Amino acid sequence: MTLLRTCLFAIAGLMLGANVMAQSAGSGTVLDTLFAKLRSATDPTAIQSLEAAIWEQWVMVPDMGQRAMMMRGIAEMQQQELKASIETFTRLIDVAPDLSEAWNKRATAHWLMGNFTASLADICETVKREPRHFGAYSGLGMIRAEMGENDRAIAAFELARKWNPHIVGIDGEIERLKALGGDGSAGADPLGCGRPST
Repeated sequence: MTLLRTCLFAIAGLMLGANVMAQSAGSGTVLDTLFAKLRSATDPTAIQSLEAAIWEQWVMVPDMGQRAMMMRGIAEMQQQELKASIETFTRLIDVAPDLSEAWNKRATAHWLMGNFTASLADICETVKREPRHFGAYSGLGMIRAEMGENDRAIAAFELARKWNPHIVGIDGEIERLKALGGDGSAGADPLGCGRPST
């Protein structure tokens, strides 16, 4: 779990440091291409570049005012002003509720503050809007594991691995949870997000 947590903190750092620029009209196609390449990549440098490019696509916001809010919220998180960042991302969600990364960023801030319930709710909103969000699934798995919900944790980690098979430490964490009796099944709603996993 320690290795996975370290890797997830690195992912959080990467997503906080990603450049935000105008979103292209074909961002869905760009993400499809990036994900296809990530799944088959074997070179560590290429994998790192593809992961960074996916995070960059996720934080792109076409509207200038919304982009300013995204940048403000990210800066507040970097400065450990977590309450302020939650307020900023809440305002962004209010004006752009379909922006998956606004939900994910707020989930991260809630997680950093130790508010698992709020973080889980926002992670579920993130994956409704972006079903390939391996960062959100990884965070979901960590929280479920810390709550002792091993089946749901495994299901979340397996979805993270499905979309990004290169997350360092995730295989070991899944095996650790299975050794504790988890099997990745939790009825009709393994993630606890009010819908079956995809």
